[in-house]
Amino acid sequence: MNGGGDSIEKDPITNLPTMPFRNRRALDAQWIDALREHGIDRFGDGESADPPPDLRRAVEQFNRGEFWECHETLEDVWRESPYPFRLFYHAVIKTSVGFHHLSGHNRHGARVKLRDGVELLELFQPEWMGVRTDLLHSDATEWLSYVDVPNVAWAELDGRVKPRIVTAGAQ
Repeated sequence: MNGGGDSIEKDPITNLPTMPFRNRRALDAQWIDALREHGIDRFGDGESADPPPDLRRAVEQFNRGEFWECHETLEDVWRESPYPFRLFYHAVIKTSVGFHHLSGHNRHGARVKLRDGVELLELFQPEWMGVRTDLLHSDATEWLSYVDVPNVAWAELDGRVKPRIVTAGAQ
């Protein structure tokens, strides 16, 4: 029960709450464990739910290199979405913020956020809600390897074409 006396909606497979009501990070960790154990297919294919317009907008922003704006666009969607969808949005947000930090030559921020994004994207392979998560995962992993070294070649990275989010049916 929450403070209002309403019952908390729970997922029938995991028996975990579908929305955080306290200690979001602990619940995220429980959901991540459940997704690793059961696989994302047990929770639907991600195609049965229409992607919100904000996801399309965020993909466009990401693909224009507007990584912070992509993060901002998805933040409210993430907060309002139930599990496991909220973890998918969080994966895109963290990956986008990692690329934002790359743009500013913030090695630590890029490493942390890209690593978080990669770990979450692994749960939604190969595609989720029309996003080719396999390609985004591969790209984020590759870019993580560039900053996971002591002496980052920033000038070389600045000259590289940044990845794009590919949607289903497009390449």
